[in-house]
Amino acid sequence: MDHNGVPVYVRLVACDMSLGFRKGIREHLPHARRIVDRFHVARHADEAVDKAGKTEGRSDPLFKRTKCLWLRNGESLAELQVETKRNLTGQRLKTGRACRMREVLQDICTDGRTPSEAWVRLHRLCSWMMHSRLKPMKDLARMIRRHFAGIVAYFGHPYANAVLEGADGVIRNVKRRARGFRDMDHSATMIYLTCGRLDLKAVTTT
Repeated sequence: MDHNGVPVYVRLVACDMSLGFRKGIREHLPHARRIVDRFHVARHADEAVDKAGKTEGRSDPLFKRTKCLWLRNGESLAELQVETKRNLTGQRLKTGRACRMREVLQDICTDGRTPSEAWVRLHRLCSWMMHSRLKPMKDLARMIRRHFAGIVAYFGHPYANAVLEGADGVIRNVKRRARGFRDMDHSATMIYLTCGRLDLKAVTTT
């Protein structure tokens, strides 16, 4: 609105699952449909598998040495790593199950499913996770259910907020380098200079 935009014309918003985004969309973009970026869902799944592994292998240093195996897909692993992961799955039943649930979720997110197909598969996956007796995976299922409509919306409108995430990272680096600014004007100026793609050659002095 500050930039002469028309909020009622906005129909789709890609974002993460934070309450701030939900509140902002609800209050300022009344006709917009929220789309949950699939990469945020995948990140939460990685964190859930990591928690499940830590619970099972808290006293075993082996998990720390093999953590990367559980958080990577089979196609990104070397042949020896695939075999190691297969053997460890038999030893670590909880971590292995959590890893399989994560892989199913990732398959749903990347398989190009229609919204109706994704709806059915996500429901089945959430049911599996809720009956898994793995607290991190049950928590993940509850989170997916809370944001179900936004997650499924992605399959009809595959938009992501990667540009926003990238800009946010650049802004954080600007603030870190400056160790804080005296006021918001200084902060805004540095952000515009860094992210604004300004043509400084066009600036002339008299």
